Amino acid sequence: MQAAAPAASVAADDGQELLSPLEGKFFLVKSSSGTPVQIGDTVKKGRTVCYIEAMKTYNAVSVESDGIITSICFNPGDMVSKDDVLMTIK
Repeated sequence: MQAAAPAASVAADDGQELLSPLEGKFFLVKSSSGTPVQIGDTVKKGRTVCYIEAMKTYNAVSVESDGIITSICFNPGDMVSKDDVLMTIK
């Protein structure tokens, strides 16, 4: 997790940070049939872009404004803490 922090702080200058609402495992999709977002994708306000799995429940994380994903700071399955920067949106 510590390796992702420097990249997030650099990218923070270029966009809005999407923070983890809770501690758990980071996933881009809830099931194998889902299509994960990628760097460079355009997203609209309210779109679910990732999930945090905690206590066998997938909690959707949505963007708060329109933009383009400029960084994804964790790999699927990585543990995240509350308020970790998951992505940046510009």
